[in-house]
Amino acid sequence: MLAVTRRLFRAAPRAQRWLATTSDIPTKTQPTIARRAGSDSNTDREADQQFSLQWPGATPKTVLIIKKANDKQVDSALASISRWLHREYPQINLVLEPPVHRQFRHTLPFTRTIPLGVHSEYARTVDFVVTLGGDGTFLHVSSLFPTQVPPIIPFSMGTLGFLLPFNVSDFQSQLRRVIEGSATLLPRMRLMYAKYSADGALNERGLLNITNEACIHRGTYPHLTTISCYLNDHLLTTSVGDGIIVGTPTGSTAYSLSAGGPIVHPLVSSMIVAPVCPRSLSFRPLMLPSSSIVKLQVHRQSRGRATAYIDGRDCGELLQGECIEIKKSPYPLMCVNRDDLAAGWALDINQLLKFNRTFSYPHEAPFGEHDPDSE
Repeated sequence: MLAVTRRLFRAAPRAQRWLATTSDIPTKTQPTIARRAGSDSNTDREADQQFSLQWPGATPKTVLIIKKANDKQVDSALASISRWLHREYPQINLVLEPPVHRQFRHTLPFTRTIPLGVHSEYARTVDFVVTLGGDGTFLHVSSLFPTQVPPIIPFSMGTLGFLLPFNVSDFQSQLRRVIEGSATLLPRMRLMYAKYSADGALNERGLLNITNEACIHRGTYPHLTTISCYLNDHLLTTSVGDGIIVGTPTGSTAYSLSAGGPIVHPLVSSMIVAPVCPRSLSFRPLMLPSSSIVKLQVHRQSRGRATAYIDGRDCGELLQGECIEIKKSPYPLMCVNRDDLAAGWALDINQLLKFNRTFSYPHEAPFGEHDPDSE
């Protein structure tokens, strides 16, 4: 027994030698985020809602790199970006999530991670975030920062996504723009979610942030669920169907779109309410002011129960009389974006959604010489 204890005691320091954490990293640099000035009549229309990023008196100290799991191509990209950052900007600390840090502790010994379970370290230390993967990787960042989110630069790994303006092959020039303070930021509105019991008590999980949508859905229950929808404490309607979605402009191209909701430009500050398979054909999707407060309550006489979801994550069952309340979050996602947002957004909906493409004459390009697919 004594020999085993000695072996465990000697092994503990060796197991922790590689665990370089953020504990000794100074608090992050607060960037200057100012409204961008348009340089011509076209950009002037968007300039008042886009922002420029600058680092007053210094470069950022710490970058968090988030990657898609179980993907060798992403692993290779993370290693390349980390080594390039470490070589070009050795003063910047590179932080990985704990499971990723364990995976790369030998190949990238200069990286760090947060102390076990101390998630507040992300908010204290991280100056900006790099994501490698798809839209889901980008959405994961939102869950790490319950309040203010540092600027995010998302890189596509060849997959298509509305939240991925940059290809990973262009990482050097785009990261230089962020570090040297010449990037353009697009604020993406988030919503806040709260769950209440039938007697009005707030759920123990408290307030949660939403990037795409919150949804009440009947899930695996065989019966349609009856949901009362309130707008600013006034009953808007009571729906019988599979569920109701409340989404953001960012989420307008996600689940809401599949439910027949509108495509909303990210600079339009609004909330979407879209029914999922309603029994009534007259319940159409709505766009509401971003100042609205929407409450969805499982009707006390509903035959079926329901489940609440946030950005595709199961947030628990809702019994009859229980409800969720959704309103605008004061903490948007500040995303590094293309300088010409209008051109980029138009390109995205045409390339990704094949927006308004005709099926009558497949040999003809509906946009003539300006067909986005030909670019």
